[in-house]
Parts: sequence; structure tokens; C-alpha cells
Amino acid sequence: MSPAWPKELPGVFSLVGNTPLLPVDLVTPQGHRYRLHVKLEGTNPSGSVKDRAAALMIRSQIDSGALAPGCTLLDASSGNFACAVAMLGRAVGVDVTVVCNETLTAEKRRFISHFGGRVVDNDFGSYTYDGNRKCRAMLENPGDRTYCFLDQLHNWDNPRAHEIGTGPEILRDLPGCQLVVGSLGSGGTMLGVSRAIKGVRPDVHVAAVCSAAGSRFPGVGAFDDGDYVTPFLQAARETNAFDFIVRTDSAEVMRQLAILSRLGMFCGPQTGAVIAAALRLADDVGVEGDIVVISGDAGWKNWDYLEQVDHL
Repeated sequence: MSPAWPKELPGVFSLVGNTPLLPVDLVTPQGHRYRLHVKLEGTNPSGSVKDRAAALMIRSQIDSGALAPGCTLLDASSGNFACAVAMLGRAVGVDVTVVCNETLTAEKRRFISHFGGRVVDNDFGSYTYDGNRKCRAMLENPGDRTYCFLDQLHNWDNPRAHEIGTGPEILRDLPGCQLVVGSLGSGGTMLGVSRAIKGVRPDVHVAAVCSAAGSRFPGVGAFDDGDYVTPFLQAARETNAFDFIVRTDSAEVMRQLAILSRLGMFCGPQTGAVIAAALRLADDVGVEGDIVVISGDAGWKNWDYLEQVDHL
């Protein structure tokens, strides 16, 4: 008889979410001063917003019986989700295998290794969706492993984690917000946030940020350059979940990261992208009221970008 799960999941799961809002005064390109409230998702246990989706997916898989003791958690990731699954998988006592691209930073690789995760190189292509296909091939030939495939690109617990968590937290902590800005990767975060916020406050503007053609940043989809459009992104388009789509390029992201560094904020390029987009939008539409920007991860995960900031 297989060993049973404990009645309660390990305490680290209780640390996911309820991230702080940091007020920051910044100047727009046109010289207007705005107060932005930065939701610091890097304070989640593994250092990114991906902890939310990973925690809910693992809970759901345990509840359904799909994840049992002796199984190996499996998914594809560019890095942050892999870190979250490695940490939370170790906490519940199962093995973790993650398929990652060559862009996986050394810091994220070390984090995964620290928690006993096994990194499999994505030899199916250069994108997370290619890694997703690699996972499906591994399911067909599992060897001596029993895999539980989380499938973050298609698992509707991804947006649900933000519909029941991130969005309600924003409304609770800043009920007067008028603009919420976050980046698109799989689209799960911003679809869930939009559903939660617009379900209560349809007057709030929600803006989604992606990379401009020729620019690519961790956590900021480059859809003009061929990134995979998930079912979450398709649903967002069909339901007009986003009031604005903003593209950011390398130069403005790096400039913004230099400003954040001087303010003592330790964030990655995704944060530079969303803040740059929020400031540009504030100029363009004349936002009145509070602005929330979702900072996706902590700076330590992307030292290769932050080392470039030191020279600005």
C-alpha cells in the first residue's frame, strides 16, 4: 500500500502569495511624476510569481490523486517555474524533472539543483513550448519513472491561481487602483488578474506587456518573434481581458533597471519592462489614481542582465 500524504501540506506553501506593495515615485518620459505601487512577487519563497501557479497545481494534482508518493513532477520552463516546482516538489517529498532551454541562468540552475531537481536540456527547440513537446515525448517513454506532468502552458490552474490570489490581493491592498500592469509569458498571471479585478471593478484598466520585435527578456513574451500563444492568451484576446498591450525594447528596459537600482530595488528585467510600460501609459492616457505594477521576480535570478546595468 502506498504511503499517504500528510493531512496538511508543508508550511512553505503558506508563504506563497500575500506579497507586499512597495510605493515608488517615478518620472515618466514626458516629465510627469507618478506614484507606482510595485507588487513584489520576488518575495515568494522561490523568488518569483510562478510560485503561485506551481503551488495551486501541486495541490490540485495531490487532491485529484494524479500526484502520489513515488511520482516525479515534470514540466517545461524557461526558469522561474522550474525553480518553484523544484522547491515545492522537494517540500512534499517527490522528485522533480524540468525541461529547460539553454537560456536557463546559472543562478536558476543552481537553485533547482539545490532542491534536488533534475534539469533535462530542451533538444526539441529554443522555446518553452518545444520543452512542453519534449515533456510529452518523455511521458510516452517514461523508463522507470512515473511522471505527473503539470503542463503550465495549458493547465487552467495557472490563471486560476491569480484569479483567486493576486488579483484579489491588489483590490484588498489598494482598492483605489486605476491601472494594473504586468507582463505576458504564458498569459496565466494577467488573465487571472484581469478576471479578478474586472469582475469587481470593470473601470480599472489592465495593461499587458510583451517584448518588442528583436528584444527578449525573461518573463516577457516576444510574440512578434514567434513565442507560443497559449490558450490563456487566446482566451484573453477573445474576452478583451486587456485594455492595453504595450511592447518594450531593450534600451528602455535597461534604463529603467538602472533607475530601480539607484532606488535600492533588486528586480529583474521583467520589472524594468512593466515599469517602463506603466510610465509610458501614464503619459499616453493620463491616468488618475493609483497604478499597480506586478514585479515578477527577484534580481538574483538574472545577474547576467543586472551586470549590464552596472555600466549604465
